Amino acid sequence: MTRRLYRDDPYLVEFDARILAAREHEGRPAVVLDQTAFYAESGGQPWDLGTLGPASVLAVVEGEGDEVLHVLDRPLPEGEVVHGRVDAERRRDHRQQHHGQHLLSRAFVEVASASRTTSFHLGAQESTIDVAVEVDERTVRAAERRANEIVWEARPVRVRVVARAEAEGLGVKVPDEAGDAVRLVDAEGFDLQACGGTHPRSTSEVGVVVVLGHERYKGGSRVRFVCGHRALATFHARSGLLARLAATFSSSLEDLPAAGQRAMDAVTEGEKQRHLLLERAMEGEAYRLLADSPARPALVVKTYEGWTAADLRLLAQKLTALAPAVALLGGRADKAHLVFAQSAGLGHDIPGLLRQAVTALGGRGGGKGDLAQGGGDRVDLLDQALADAARAIRGDTTAA
Repeated sequence: MTRRLYRDDPYLVEFDARILAAREHEGRPAVVLDQTAFYAESGGQPWDLGTLGPASVLAVVEGEGDEVLHVLDRPLPEGEVVHGRVDAERRRDHRQQHHGQHLLSRAFVEVASASRTTSFHLGAQESTIDVAVEVDERTVRAAERRANEIVWEARPVRVRVVARAEAEGLGVKVPDEAGDAVRLVDAEGFDLQACGGTHPRSTSEVGVVVVLGHERYKGGSRVRFVCGHRALATFHARSGLLARLAATFSSSLEDLPAAGQRAMDAVTEGEKQRHLLLERAMEGEAYRLLADSPARPALVVKTYEGWTAADLRLLAQKLTALAPAVALLGGRADKAHLVFAQSAGLGHDIPGLLRQAVTALGGRGGGKGDLAQGGGDRVDLLDQALADAARAIRGDTTAA
C-alpha cells in the first residue's frame, strides 16, 4: 500500500520515502514507495513528473491493489530511502485545469441543464469536457461567465472523506470504484463532487476559465477550455499570431477580417483565372496532338513529366471531345498516373485496359464507360504499360 500524500496536501512537492519494491513497467524500471506526493494518472488528470533521488520520474500509474507505480529512467534499489521532488509548475497547472473543469461542468448544469459531464481530458495544450446535451455559443458563454464568477468570488475549496452512504445522501454521484470511503471536493455553495484529483484551496487560484471552442460530439457537446496560467499563455500565443497575420496583410487587428476576406476573394478570382488558362492550354495541347495523329479515330499515346491525374483527365476529355479519338495518357509525378479515355461510340473496353495497365504498375484504378484512371508505384514500367494498351487498341481496330 502506498500512502498518497497529495490527497492530504495538494501543494506538497517534496518528500522522503522508502522504496518497497523495485519492478519493471513496459520495459522500464519502476518502484513502489511507502508514500508519495506524485499523482498517479486517473480521472482525466495526467500523472505528475519530477525526480526520485537521481532518477527522473517518467510516469506514475496505478499498480496492484492500492500501490502507486513510479516509472523511472534508471533503476533504484529496493529498501533505499529517496527524496522525491514533484514538478511544481506542472502540479499547479493541473490544479488550475482540474478545478476549473469542476466549476465549468457545474456551470453547464445551471445554465444548460447538462445533468452530467460524461468525460474530462486534461491535455498538454487544452482540456476538454463532454457534456450530455448540445449547447450553442450563447449557452457556452453563459457557462463560462458563471464559472468565472465563482473563480473571482474566491470561494473556499475543501476536501473531506465521508462514507459512501453520506455522499449519496448529499446528492453526489459516486463512481463504483470509489468504494465505501468517498473523497469529496467542495467549492463552497456551488459544486460538490467525488474526486481523487489535486485541487486548490480557493477557487481564486483557478485564475480564469476561458472556453476556446465547442462542437457536437456523440449526441452532446465537447467543450475545449484553458484555465489560469495556461489561459494567459494561450492569450499571448494567439495575440502574437494575430499580430503577425495583421502584419502580413498590412492591416490593423480591427481590419483583419476584412483584409482576410479580400485575400480570399483574390485567391478565388486567381483560381478562376488559373482554371481558365489551364482549359485554354489543354485545348491547345489537344489540337496539337490531334494534328500529329491525322487518322480518325485518332490514337493518342503520350507521357508527361510531373503531371497529375487531374491534368491528364482534363486533357483526355479535351481530346475525345474535339475529334473521334482514343487517349492513352501517362504522367510521372509522385507515382505513375494513367488516364484512358475514348470518344462516344468507339466501343473499346477502356476500364478493362486501364485495369490491366495499373496491375502492371503495381497499383489500382477503375472507371466506367469511356473514361478510367488509376496509378501505381512502378514508374519505370509506365511507357511499357502505355505501349501494351496501344497495341490492344490497334488490335481491336484491326479486328473491327
